[in-house]
Amino acid sequence: MTYYLLANPNSGAGKGARTLEILLPYLEKNTIEYKLFATEKMGQEASLVKQILDEKKRGDQLIIIGGDGTISLVINELPADEAFGYIPAGSGNDFARSLKLSLNPIEAFEAARSQNIHEIYIMRYRSRGLNGYALNNIGIGLDATIVKSANKSKVKTLLNKLKLGSLSYILTVLHVLITKKPFSMSVSTDQDSVSKFDEIMRTDNAFLMTFTKHPYFGGGVKISPKASNLNQEIHLVEYDKHHLVRTFSLVPRVLKGTHLEHPLFMHKIKTNFAVVLKEEEPVQIDGEIYHLSANDELFISTEKRKIIY
Repeated sequence: MTYYLLANPNSGAGKGARTLEILLPYLEKNTIEYKLFATEKMGQEASLVKQILDEKKRGDQLIIIGGDGTISLVINELPADEAFGYIPAGSGNDFARSLKLSLNPIEAFEAARSQNIHEIYIMRYRSRGLNGYALNNIGIGLDATIVKSANKSKVKTLLNKLKLGSLSYILTVLHVLITKKPFSMSVSTDQDSVSKFDEIMRTDNAFLMTFTKHPYFGGGVKISPKASNLNQEIHLVEYDKHHLVRTFSLVPRVLKGTHLEHPLFMHKIKTNFAVVLKEEEPVQIDGEIYHLSANDELFISTEKRKIIY
């Protein structure tokens, strides 16, 4: 068997490269056959996936090394029946946390060698302008603005180096809470499994709206504690714009994962959703920023995938 390693050395502010420095000597010491495909620039994952799929033989195994962004980009290029292993090497590692995967490169590799295949569900999204898959979250409004701001933050780079990446998200949240404006939206769901969508939510004062397949967001914050990527359920968490003092008073609940007990948070669990916005808004999909145009309907459903650990 040959292990095809698709790695992003730059993930997690260089954690990907450090992971390879630990893993590759281990593989060579134990005479484990491998081929390394390392990204050298952003967006190279798609071409590397194609190379690997063209080259790998039956019985060979793909292992992804990188952060949430890396594995999300790879998943968007993989056939649904292609099982993969994963070695976390990001700053947040929310997907790995959701499956309780080891952050130790050797332990994670040995788990991938186990050949224990697990079925998980990821989100499938489509609209006129957006089309693809999401492992973690799809966020509109506050959620997306937080990610957009955090990704540009110089503080994030510094905190990543200090192994305090999660703190950068918390600091960014506090800033965006003050400046972000509300937006208008409506949400529908397929109630009878025959593509007849019925409206379940409408507001002109939406502030935070996150669709998630597992509990975590932003490096460990539990946006929906009971969500799981082991079933088809998608969790929607929505919060309207309220007075700043009231919103700040709820931050400790969010950090503790008890916010959904509060009546100001709307929590819906369905296997599919459709959302329409009145105005264009930023959308974060697994940490990458996109935009959803006004009146463009975004459909979100699930699809089964296979991971080895």
